[in-house]
Amino acid sequence: MSRILVTGGMGFIGQHAVKALEDAGHELLLVTRKQIEAKTSGAFLYGDLLKEGEPERIVKEARAEYLLHLAWETEHGHFWNAESNYLWKKQSINLVTSFWEQGGHRAVCAGSCAEYDWSAETSESPLDEFHSPLLPGTVYGQCKVDCFRTLESLSDLTHSLAWGRVFLLYGRGESGTRFVPSIITSLLDDCDAKMSSGSQVRDFLDSRDVGRAFAALTISEVQGAVNISSGAGVQLIDVAEMIGELIGKSELIKPRAFPDRAGEPLNLVGGNQRLTDEVGFVPEYSLKRGLSDVIKYWQDTITQNE
Repeated sequence: MSRILVTGGMGFIGQHAVKALEDAGHELLLVTRKQIEAKTSGAFLYGDLLKEGEPERIVKEARAEYLLHLAWETEHGHFWNAESNYLWKKQSINLVTSFWEQGGHRAVCAGSCAEYDWSAETSESPLDEFHSPLLPGTVYGQCKVDCFRTLESLSDLTHSLAWGRVFLLYGRGESGTRFVPSIITSLLDDCDAKMSSGSQVRDFLDSRDVGRAFAALTISEVQGAVNISSGAGVQLIDVAEMIGELIGKSELIKPRAFPDRAGEPLNLVGGNQRLTDEVGFVPEYSLKRGLSDVIKYWQDTITQNE
């Protein structure tokens, strides 16, 4: 089995990727900025990836064959145009290139659907890795694209690179201000669940499946960009109404309470043929099952806080 260095291993996606890799018997080294208690058999390497020289020190100490790099700026509502994206780009490039220089073979990094052109003409059909243009509208998306292009230009058969472009995800532990938990918590509090028109079509995948997909991609031989997506679109109003039916409070769903955000695409769906056909990954959780689990999580959280 392989020795794998993981950044962001305790995060929303990372915790599930770590579990899948551990279950497969791999030896893991998790990078963290501070000492934490986590349910993992992996060892920890302490360091701050954003500090000068730290990526180089960490990979030298790790002596890993594989690298799964999931860490980046993720603060909800802030990360889209945060200046820290530029530093994350620089340090991520340093991390991967140093990893290769130290003898590491395969690096897998988290990209984003925000790298694609979201114009109406382009996003009318599912976005794919080979034909859909990369034309991000945010600093976050641009820094991800720049990072990908730089690393791809340096990769080869000896220095392998895969880039998982994540579409929309949801799951236990998600920030309460995001779409799915905001609908759930409003209904559990017997409040109106206010939302936009809900006509937007999005590609949702349970965070557990996203983590498992990254684990599968890591130990595969697939190179280049791979969409981490369900391959199917669903309107936001349908997601909200499914939550309403599961909780039994559909009458509190209030579409068109807010205007749709200017500039956001009507459709945002990722083709997932590479993920299913080449990586061989099949999602485990249906949208209904995943939402049921998230509702249970928020019910338990609210009860504990009372």
